[in-house]
Amino acid sequence: YSTSTSRAVIAQAILGDEPDMNQKYILANGMVDYYEVLGVDDDATPEEIKKAYRTLAKTCHPDFMGDEGHNICILLNEAYTVLSDEESRNRYNLKLDQALTDYEDDYTGKPLSKWMPSVNPSMARNEDPSEQRAVFVDEFSCIGCKQCVWCASATFRMEPEHGRSRVFAQWLDPEDKIQASIDSCPVSCIHWVEKADLPALEYVMQKKMTERVNVGVMMAGQGAQMDVWAVTAQFLKERRRREEALARDQSKRAYSPAQEAARRSAASSLKKKTMGWMPSFEDMLSSAFTNVVQNAMGGPEEYNKVGKRKRSVKWDELERRQQMGGTVPLERSLVPISVYQEE
Repeated sequence: YSTSTSRAVIAQAILGDEPDMNQKYILANGMVDYYEVLGVDDDATPEEIKKAYRTLAKTCHPDFMGDEGHNICILLNEAYTVLSDEESRNRYNLKLDQALTDYEDDYTGKPLSKWMPSVNPSMARNEDPSEQRAVFVDEFSCIGCKQCVWCASATFRMEPEHGRSRVFAQWLDPEDKIQASIDSCPVSCIHWVEKADLPALEYVMQKKMTERVNVGVMMAGQGAQMDVWAVTAQFLKERRRREEALARDQSKRAYSPAQEAARRSAASSLKKKTMGWMPSFEDMLSSAFTNVVQNAMGGPEEYNKVGKRKRSVKWDELERRQQMGGTVPLERSLVPISVYQEE
């Protein structure tokens, strides 16, 4: 990152119209999550960090990726320099832990149900191409009668843990079936909402309002009673407060605007480039990877603690696959490596 001008130009050229591509790598205050960049667990050993760094550095070398590779390698070098030194890593962990506590949640601003007009327009049953309505279930009020599932089975599913209805996909049924589900609900827990309001409502319902009981206990008058509309309004108010506080006090940001833009551009390139034998860090279906594991003790809040987060990238296996040209035997193509042992 030689100059502020070059950083801004690189950010504009590389990031383009995909601001969400680097979301997991860059925190709300602009701090880079080096563990995410290298794809290692927070408690990774120095050997694991070195293995991850070398594997990614070879793949992202400027000889293969040109200028984009150059900026990615700078980001990788920065991550390795910090995490490979015990003292600097400890200082970094303290700052990262505080940033995760103060600014971060896993809210993406996107619906948790599938928006079929975008996901698969050929399957969407909405008549208006510019449809802005969505359907939402207040699961705290739902009594699990399944009327909505019977009326619009493609739209609604039963959430198994507590026996409540939940929207699986938007507009996978025609409007008359969705409206029939709303009309047939005996407790009026299904609502039309604006598409723009849907992400926050679904996130709060599924991620924040977790103190609920099964339907039988609820019908007996026990368990917490919460208003999803009020909780969502408070959630959005708190997010706006944090964003405004960050905007007012630039000293809380990890880097200057130009430095942050450069890191965002490199992180975006790192995530969206195919890198030869792997499509992206999000779409790894080969046996060289398991999914990002959110199995920390204590639930979602504890998962945000540095040292608790797990990614489970198998770098030894990945390097071996890379040397083999990235081929995966058909019989193992959908089997995580933790499920079998190599002969």
